[in-house]
Amino acid sequence: MTSALYAWEPYIHAFVELSDVPVAKPSIRPGPLAGLTVGVKDIIDVAGLPTRNGSAVCADAMPAEHDAVVVERLRAAGAQIVGKTTTTEFAFTDPTQCRNPHDLSRSPGGSSSGSGAAVGAGVVDIALGTQTAGSLIRPAAYCGAVGFKPSAGLFPMGGVTPLARSFDTVGIIARDVSLGQRVARVLAPAATMGALNAPKVACGLWDTKAEVSPDWLQALDDARGALGTLSGVTEIVLPADVGSVVSAHRCVMCAEAFAAHHALLDDNAQMLKPNFRAGLEAGRDLDKTTLAEARTLLTGARTAFWDAMRGTDLILTLPVPDGAPLIDGTTGFQDWLTPWTVFGGPLVCLPWGIDTLLRPRSVMLAAHPGQDLFLLEMAARLEHHAPRLSAPRLPR
Repeated sequence: MTSALYAWEPYIHAFVELSDVPVAKPSIRPGPLAGLTVGVKDIIDVAGLPTRNGSAVCADAMPAEHDAVVVERLRAAGAQIVGKTTTTEFAFTDPTQCRNPHDLSRSPGGSSSGSGAAVGAGVVDIALGTQTAGSLIRPAAYCGAVGFKPSAGLFPMGGVTPLARSFDTVGIIARDVSLGQRVARVLAPAATMGALNAPKVACGLWDTKAEVSPDWLQALDDARGALGTLSGVTEIVLPADVGSVVSAHRCVMCAEAFAAHHALLDDNAQMLKPNFRAGLEAGRDLDKTTLAEARTLLTGARTAFWDAMRGTDLILTLPVPDGAPLIDGTTGFQDWLTPWTVFGGPLVCLPWGIDTLLRPRSVMLAAHPGQDLFLLEMAARLEHHAPRLSAPRLPR
């Protein structure tokens, strides 16, 4: 593991800080995660390492005195923390120097860029990331890894730098679903399993104008066929006005980001990256009426969506309409993921082979809030039918 990490790192820039503990040293603490290596997104505290939040304003941050609660639980279960992974500035949308291990000319996604790249390259077993819009599932999908965003509030958030507390969620990127299940049980020991008998499954996409790659439509069709061997599948159009939800979400996200980080505009505005600075300024300038209307819209959309899904246990869809984009100043497409984050249920993305440009493809499963272990178990069953994704090759 040590040689792989140091061999890959000059190319993918997945880490911003490494632990003093040699990566190859086996865990000396027994537990359900003994021997597993973990990367931690650099907005999550790791004792002894600075939390720099991907920002120049935090360049001189002192080492954290305590682990975030999720890190503490991983250590107690025997996992070995390798280091801090690259994040966009304060988990917003400014791209980083991190690269996709499957194609160095392409984005790993964001904001959990390094977590996706590290797992995708195979240099750690699992990584922690966060999602406020599409920041965990998208890097997992682009980098060919399993991504698990739990139900809102399932994993503890203590020791995590906020972006927008209404949506911020710690999640897991892992090399397979089994590892995701093991980590989920450690981070949420009180979670319970729902019924698995004859679940009602729906398959569909949002009704948007996004152009969907034929390769990814084929992945969805193949996964639908595979899932049909486990349960009957009904085709639907996902019921939500995505444009309105995305717009309202951005209002609330920027307002909450400003509330958490307003001092940066007073003292360090010139040091901020352009997207994050613009987001803070938008939050500052937002009037109370518009913010209240945005919150009301999101609450209504969430209630209406789950009411419409009352007779459905599991939803099969795509996380994004296409594979990882070329490095172009963005972190990729997230509008399909934002509504899922707003609606608060758990998500799992699964690698599903490669497309004609040799980029990882992915499909996604969603379930009602609180049905996390059920969702992971169904993902594990579907994973057995997924086409093989070859490991990326180290550049020569």
